[in-house]
Amino acid sequence: MENNTNERNLILDEIIQSRRSVRIFKDDKPLKKDIEDIIEAGMLAPYAAAAVGDNKDFRRFYVFEKGTDSIKTLALLMENKAAEGVKHFEGLISEKPYMKSKFQPFLNRLKMIDDKGIPGVSTAPYFIIIAELRGIPPAEQESLAHVLENMWLKTTALNLGFQLISLTSQMAEDEQLMKLLELPYGKYALNGCAIGYPETIPNPTPRPSTQKATKWMK
Repeated sequence: MENNTNERNLILDEIIQSRRSVRIFKDDKPLKKDIEDIIEAGMLAPYAAAAVGDNKDFRRFYVFEKGTDSIKTLALLMENKAAEGVKHFEGLISEKPYMKSKFQPFLNRLKMIDDKGIPGVSTAPYFIIIAELRGIPPAEQESLAHVLENMWLKTTALNLGFQLISLTSQMAEDEQLMKLLELPYGKYALNGCAIGYPETIPNPTPRPSTQKATKWMK
């Protein structure tokens, strides 16, 4: 039993340490079974039982394939959302110039999306939207974070690439998208990710020292 525990622990450590954010994907499509397994890992993530109560339909997954009409519609809606963000932050900077240094990074990122499209949405073989039922207390974003982490680790274990597309969370306020997903407006929170074979494997991102970041309380 101890040897089995050690082996599982080492495998988990390797998967966690190998996790990367992939931004360039190959055109080849992963197996449908792999995508289904990744979604299953997401479904097994914790959820806010107190918030959703007896509702069993608290989590849904929407798979978009590259080149389809649905992904083209989604990309357009997200580009429009990015353009709205550009106008919003430009207005804030105009009203409060002293806040420019704070808002400029967000503005630059949204301008890049507005110019070049949503990375991952139309460049990866698959884009998946996860919808989580909103409830009281509001814990849907925490649940979505658990879902995405499970999916990310499963994707890594399958030697596939994963990219979190955070703009998806803002799309829950887009009535056209909610209609496309056949979800009631205002009832679900969203987030999404791109999945495919990585063109390149990014280098690990430097992290702070765990020992320095940890304090054992007495």
